[in-house]
Amino acid sequence: IQPETFDRLVQAAFPQDAAPRAKKLAARDRALLWVLFDTGLSVSNVCALCVSDLDRKTGTLRVRGKGGKERQRVLGTTCLGYVLGALDQSCAMQGTRAMRKSTGSDPLFCTERGRPLTKNSLALLFRRLRTRAGIDEVSISPKIFRHSFALRYLQAGGNPQGLQELLAYEGTAPVRQYQRWYDQVLHDQMQKRTEEG
Repeated sequence: IQPETFDRLVQAAFPQDAAPRAKKLAARDRALLWVLFDTGLSVSNVCALCVSDLDRKTGTLRVRGKGGKERQRVLGTTCLGYVLGALDQSCAMQGTRAMRKSTGSDPLFCTERGRPLTKNSLALLFRRLRTRAGIDEVSISPKIFRHSFALRYLQAGGNPQGLQELLAYEGTAPVRQYQRWYDQVLHDQMQKRTEEG
């Protein structure tokens, strides 16, 4: 995902004439986009997050994977700001009842009715955001966010073993595929420079 495409999606999450309920959903959508972008979590991991999985002080998320394995993911400052803003917006809309519940097992990202998001609801959300952003022709999904995270990690000098741990892959095949994609990106960039120079 190119930075300008990501920015368009984030802007599309907030309609200009948003009513209070729409503002709450917009805050959730922006936070969700940032968590996907910042962490590379899978759809199932994101949908399973609870409010209690977020440590507000350290900015870490506790992520539960297969077999009950847990790992910690540190959120960037911007991402954490959006997540906290979405939680505060949700609590402000629902009053003190939400404040009491926000320390428990409530979903971190939920529907208007308070149910956890699902793979299908995320697919519908991404379709709506692509339409609002005017980028229907671009295939953007949570899986593309995961791929983009992996490539950015490798571009920043991260090693394949670290990526395997971050994305909780049991085998090395997905990481080898990311490495091949990264090598192709480097090759294409060098070829472009050669042609321009």
